[in-house]
Amino acid sequence: MTLIRRHRNLFKYSLDALGRYRMRGAVVVVTFLIATTMISAVLFTKDGLEREAEYSVNAAPDLTIQYLKAGRVVPIPAAIGEVISGTEGVERVLMRTWGYAGIGQYTFTVIGLDLQGLDLTGGAMGAIESGRFLTPDDAGTRNIVIGKLIAGMLDLKTGDDMILLSESVEATRFHVVGVFSDQSSIYTADMIIMPLEDANAFFNMPDGYVTDFAVYTKPGADAGEVASRMSTIPNVRILDQDILLRGYKAAYGARGGVFTTLWTILLAAAALIAFSQAVVVGHESKFEVGLLKTFGFSTLDIVEVRLIESLIMGFFATSLGMLIGYAYAAFFNAPGLVDILLGWAFLPKEFRLPVFVSAESLLSIYAVTVIPLLVTTVVPAWLNAITDPEIAMRRGTA
Repeated sequence: MTLIRRHRNLFKYSLDALGRYRMRGAVVVVTFLIATTMISAVLFTKDGLEREAEYSVNAAPDLTIQYLKAGRVVPIPAAIGEVISGTEGVERVLMRTWGYAGIGQYTFTVIGLDLQGLDLTGGAMGAIESGRFLTPDDAGTRNIVIGKLIAGMLDLKTGDDMILLSESVEATRFHVVGVFSDQSSIYTADMIIMPLEDANAFFNMPDGYVTDFAVYTKPGADAGEVASRMSTIPNVRILDQDILLRGYKAAYGARGGVFTTLWTILLAAAALIAFSQAVVVGHESKFEVGLLKTFGFSTLDIVEVRLIESLIMGFFATSLGMLIGYAYAAFFNAPGLVDILLGWAFLPKEFRLPVFVSAESLLSIYAVTVIPLLVTTVVPAWLNAITDPEIAMRRGTA
């Protein structure tokens, strides 16, 4: 109990010391607050984007088969689907036709699905906020399911109609039967799902051709091995989920790395400021240190007091910086940051940035802010604490 009471008293003394050296505390807190706010917004946004990427990839087929001519992606003959279906390990093959459609300054992704045999038990295709998803009975009906971003931008809801200009520049009316939820704000935000027949007509696709194939493997089958068995099919390119996920994470990680580099420079500057302030306080408190050692404080006690001060300032500045960084990204949509991280040419104001706070990011931010602050404090504190009490008191009154 005596040991606990001793450390408690040192903690109380540290709080009093923070009140006496308010200017030093304010300088340290503000500099680390700026650094923490910046990196928190970047990491929380990057974590949100990576989580969205994982969700999007998990909702995607196990394999995506495209057709290449002269190294360029072109429509693939539908007959190749029968060859793919006969490959060992393939459970089902779905034809898809997709492309882009514009309404004014907005560009949306239009996807036509082969509704026969489509699995709606999970994934983003089943994440409907209002209405329903498409069924095989919707073939040729021009019924569509739209993303929540589109619904908000165009003020659409289930039961409304929307008009799109087709590939042949003909106005085509579609009927909204469902709206996706924001469970995956990136994957389904600007998506329009329609039956394959309607998409083929909309994009003026040649008879017997589609954009690609969505391949689903049997439970327990290795997607890589199944893909290798299709390598004999000429002119096909095979994309699996792992390739897509690595691409997403590499893109977001590279863009976030630019901010991390800038933040490292800012953190080094903040640490130097903290070191400078610790030296100044150490010089100003020499008389105080001499009195403390006269009253029985040991060198370790004085160092502990300074470390407690730094811990309090570090945790306060870091925690407040993370709260501000989260609010900046989650509630204000990270102006100036979202465009660089996503790298998109146009982002409508209705788009909400996905933000996620992971335990790894929290621990990382605390580690790289609090620990440098402690390191920059302990050396001046120790040099101050080992000074002879009489000399310290004389210098403190000089």
